Amino acid sequence: MELNYSEQSWPLRTSDCPCDVHFVEYLAETNAKGKSIFHFGTGGHHLVGKDNHERGNPNEILGITASKDEHEAYVDFIVRNPVASNYYKVLFADIYTLSPKLLPTFDLVTLFHLAEFYDDYQLWGNGHMPASRKLNSEYARLNDMALVTMFGERLNPWGKLLFYKRSDAFLDKPYPAATLVNELMSQGRLVIEGEYESLMICGWRQ
Repeated sequence: MELNYSEQSWPLRTSDCPCDVHFVEYLAETNAKGKSIFHFGTGGHHLVGKDNHERGNPNEILGITASKDEHEAYVDFIVRNPVASNYYKVLFADIYTLSPKLLPTFDLVTLFHLAEFYDDYQLWGNGHMPASRKLNSEYARLNDMALVTMFGERLNPWGKLLFYKRSDAFLDKPYPAATLVNELMSQGRLVIEGEYESLMICGWRQ
């Protein structure tokens, strides 16, 4: 058994994956300030945290990555920019091992990479399967449904869950993210409240 971690760092490729760019644009256009944000998948670029710092740190962000290289890039960033460390924290962890008891509440939660790295569905950004599969279900307490539910229940009043409509897990068979989101919508727990570029913005109903 081995942790399902990423053996590479993801660069910023806006032609393939513009979700982080669209998210920072959304924050700027909505003049988001004083928000508590959870960000799933920082990328080696750490655009969300760096943009927050460049705009004067208006929001507080907790990111998570399963890439050792991406986490090392975060360490390098805050060593050079210690003020940013007050507002941008990044965990190295498999997101499916998180516990609601250890999490604060959030105003915005990005789940752009929902269902991309859980068990059998492991299409990477280059469209190829990894050489070996590491099964989260062998050790992790959460699956994708439990993950969305946990973050839905950790939202502050009027908080939002944001999804990336162009992710592999939305567009490629067996469409695990799209299927999950549609199921939660049919149950009335997830409600679309808007869209911004490639992002779907949803509210949560208990």
